[in-house]
Amino acid sequence: MLHRLFYLSLFIAITGSCIAQVGDSTRQAAKDTVARKKTHLVLGFTYNSDMNYYGRTDSLVTAGVCPFIGISFKDGLYLNSTFVFIRNTAESRYAATLLEGGYGFENKKETWAGNISVTQFFYQSGTGLVASVIKQDAAASITHLNKIVDITLGADVKFSNSTDPGAQAGLDHIIRFTRLLDKKDVLVLDPSAYVYAGTQHFIQTFYQQQHFLLFPTGETQQTQNVDQFNVLAYEFSMPVVYAYRKFNLIVTPAYILPQNVSGPGVAGPSLFYVTATAKFTL
Repeated sequence: MLHRLFYLSLFIAITGSCIAQVGDSTRQAAKDTVARKKTHLVLGFTYNSDMNYYGRTDSLVTAGVCPFIGISFKDGLYLNSTFVFIRNTAESRYAATLLEGGYGFENKKETWAGNISVTQFFYQSGTGLVASVIKQDAAASITHLNKIVDITLGADVKFSNSTDPGAQAGLDHIIRFTRLLDKKDVLVLDPSAYVYAGTQHFIQTFYQQQHFLLFPTGETQQTQNVDQFNVLAYEFSMPVVYAYRKFNLIVTPAYILPQNVSGPGVAGPSLFYVTATAKFTL
């Protein structure tokens, strides 16, 4: 029951995280809940302090506020819609809508959990987000659950004008505190470490179509690097989930270290950002 409650909460937090890593459904899927006793409607919103794609950003610090609504069926199927609003020193605007459908499952002994999902992105013209040319994402993941450390492996494919395969691996450990203020509340800490890998064809597409300045003109190393399957980033985070009856509050500080940004072996500046989500399950 603990895993189900926590994974549902954290899944919604990441799904509504203003696409902190735009197009990456696999990590969210790894934290999805599984079949429940009845169908639930979920609503809420998320704040993201610095929107990024595996630590990749432009020169502006862009925060995001994302209301979301979803339905989670008792057989494990789910549908979610997230609406992305961004703000920085240059603009405040509606930026995108994310539609995701998938299936989450868990075995009876609660030792394995997994997810399969498909996501469609609808970006507004001129949206200055690094991954705004990504149109679809298909992802799958499997997590081995145990008392010592949970192990997650995942893979995804991102579609823009080109195709970018990706892979993820992570470790996390759940720490639970119950009956803090009430018999029906719970506080969960989940120290986590993830590594992300993949190709970056979308970067070349994004620059050519949007004239984005993250990767300067004439950067021949970048053109060569997009074809290589490289480590994209290492990330360390500490999701904190407080659940009381049908209300969940999730705060996730994260520290990410981008890798192979403008060429093989070229690391980008590290980034610390925070996401905070409030959600209700009806």
